[in-house]
Amino acid sequence: SRLRNTTAVCYIRDAENEYVVESGSRDTGAEVDTTGAGDAFATGFLLGLLKGKGLKECGLLGDIVARFSIAKLGTRQGFPTFNELAQRYRELYSQPL
Repeated sequence: SRLRNTTAVCYIRDAENEYVVESGSRDTGAEVDTTGAGDAFATGFLLGLLKGKGLKECGLLGDIVARFSIAKLGTRQGFPTFNELAQRYRELYSQPL
């Protein structure tokens, strides 16, 4: 698959800190369709902000939602439920969402 060897990087910065979130460092399975992956990332990132997470954690949440999203064909079919997202976050980072 042409998607298998790609790496996406998100650079997040505020007045005091900067973070780099590298996608794919925690592979979640098949990559089927990247359509809507940016919107999926934004969804996870904004959820993190609403939950009071720091910028780095917001980026990690965005990455998780985007990785779920690209596992299915189309723009919304791969979006995780909140419980699926919380479970994956806990599995990857040993912290509750």
